[in-house]
Amino acid sequence: MMNDETMKYIISRVIDNANDSKKDYEKDKNDKFNNGRALAYYEVLDTIKSELDAHGEDLSEFGLDIDLEKTFLE
Repeated sequence: MMNDETMKYIISRVIDNANDSKKDYEKDKNDKFNNGRALAYYEVLDTIKSELDAHGEDLSEFGLDIDLEKTFLE
């Protein structure tokens, strides 16, 4: 099984990619590819956040103590 530090690193990379994806989407909100990409990152992070929460993990340790909808979909 993966250790917490590795998992934290992977999640931080996904968050960085999600932020980049949101920036690309904001440049052209009519671009369906970038819209879908931003939504996909949101869904991945939402799934990870839900699983960590269900397992009693401290979301702040993984950088997921944020409102994902507000951060990545607005």
